Amino acid sequence: MRRLRPTDGTPAHKRAGRYHCTTVKTGNTKLHADLHEEMALKLADLTTKARAHEDAEEDAVAASAASDAAEITLENVIRDMDGDLAKLDREDPTLNARATVFPDGYGKEIDPEGESQLTTLGALRDRLAKFGGHPICAAILTKFDAARAAFEQAIKAEQAAEDLADAAFRAEVDARRIVREQLESAYGRLRDLYKARPAVTETFFLKEGRRRALKEPTG
Repeated sequence: MRRLRPTDGTPAHKRAGRYHCTTVKTGNTKLHADLHEEMALKLADLTTKARAHEDAEEDAVAASAASDAAEITLENVIRDMDGDLAKLDREDPTLNARATVFPDGYGKEIDPEGESQLTTLGALRDRLAKFGGHPICAAILTKFDAARAAFEQAIKAEQAAEDLADAAFRAEVDARRIVREQLESAYGRLRDLYKARPAVTETFFLKEGRRRALKEPTG
């Protein structure tokens, strides 16, 4: 019998499990019927867990895309903010609004990636709020707060989706382990049944390298 390893993927587990589940069904004892039913249930569970993991991974990709889009929107608001503050300074050169809000330029706020970008936004808003009495800055604050809130929500959603994907993967790995344990249990029980002819036991399990060769295409 080919013994599966924890590092073997779900397809390998399903192949070995399906081979055993099909061949053991040809037996004519209650043990054969029991083994068929036991493996069929475990294969169904593995299939369900694998599909759930695949779906969770796709959801995580979608959440990541939404997070990236929200980050770009926020960064564009910050760029617009820089331009609007420059306009405010032209209207009243004594304000020095642009240099106050962006003493080192706006790169400090938009260069960080993902969640790390959130750490700079509170101080940025505090500096901007100093000029909140001006109509231009009041409008900027409204846009900034909306973009910041959307980005924070997107980051949380992305993390939650990644956590779900990780949990789904752990569940799939656990389902693989259960298939391996079922194969080992079945092997031992069949060895006991065929103790006079132990070679018969091997016929119910996939052998190493047992794959039908692909045919060459014709025409």
